[in-house]
Amino acid sequence: MQIKHLDETGFRVKAKTHGLYVASNNLFTYYHVNQKRKSLLTNLTGYVVHDHWKRYFQLENVKHSLCNAHHLRELSALIDNSERWAYQMKRWINFALAMKYYSGEENIPIKKQRRLEILYDAIISRGLKYHDDLPPLLLKKLKGRKANRPGYNLLKRLKDFKEETIRLITDWSFPFTNNQAEQDIRMMKVQQKISGGFRTTFGAQKFARIRSFISTARKQSWELWDTLKSCVVGTFTPYFKFS
Repeated sequence: MQIKHLDETGFRVKAKTHGLYVASNNLFTYYHVNQKRKSLLTNLTGYVVHDHWKRYFQLENVKHSLCNAHHLRELSALIDNSERWAYQMKRWINFALAMKYYSGEENIPIKKQRRLEILYDAIISRGLKYHDDLPPLLLKKLKGRKANRPGYNLLKRLKDFKEETIRLITDWSFPFTNNQAEQDIRMMKVQQKISGGFRTTFGAQKFARIRSFISTARKQSWELWDTLKSCVVGTFTPYFKFS
């Protein structure tokens, strides 16, 4: 099963903000720069892990898993606002993670999965009832749409994307977070802070290709200096680990 971590950020090119995208796992890294902030990587297959950027759900031929570290941060903010359901959901996620680690490289037993799903649904129902009982917000969004509280929006997401949220209990091989992509994209942001940006799109794209190669080389445990030297002289012969 192919699991890829996805992330995106702004990238300064010609004094304008472009999009920088990464698709990676523990063995490979691919960076992509595009002047359109809402462009997507193409020809992806298998499963993708991400932070619920809506554009990712336009990808074809993939299944999704959501980063629960992002959910925990959002839930912590709601707990500070005294939303009890958020405290219960945070406990549920942490307990599910503990069950995942306890089971090792085996799936959580089906009976326990069912119990966890029932509890998950119950927490969502309590949270929705809590928000239904609150007075409506006076603010309105554009085009006359009703404004919703952050807690309600998170509840709807957890309900509508339940399968993508609880993959950690249905398949042990799925990661709990999207940290892999976040770590891989961090170096690129550091480079931006140092250089301030690129003068041309061509230069930014070349830099992304070079960094893709270097990041992959490190993950593959290649000797970096010898690998780069062999690329320059034209004698490079790649050998890849796939597990």
